[in-house]
Amino acid sequence: MTSKTILDLRGVISPIDLLKCKSRLKSMEQGDLIEVMLADLEVVKDLIVIIKRSGDEILYKKKSVDCICLVIKKGSRTYTK
Repeated sequence: MTSKTILDLRGVISPIDLLKCKSRLKSMEQGDLIEVMLADLEVVKDLIVIIKRSGDEILYKKKSVDCICLVIKKGSRTYTK
């Protein structure tokens, strides 16, 4: 069963917001969804790079007046050396 989590990181300073998001993703099961709310566009760009490298998937990105929302689907982790 897929679960959805909302993580509001507006007002959290960087890089703490990135660390919190990575930590939450790490604790999730494959297929789970997380909606991340951020206020800083630069942090969103950094998070997108992290997600692209992680095996997780960004389902959509939406900008509103006070935040940018990303919905991320937890994928399977594949590590290469």
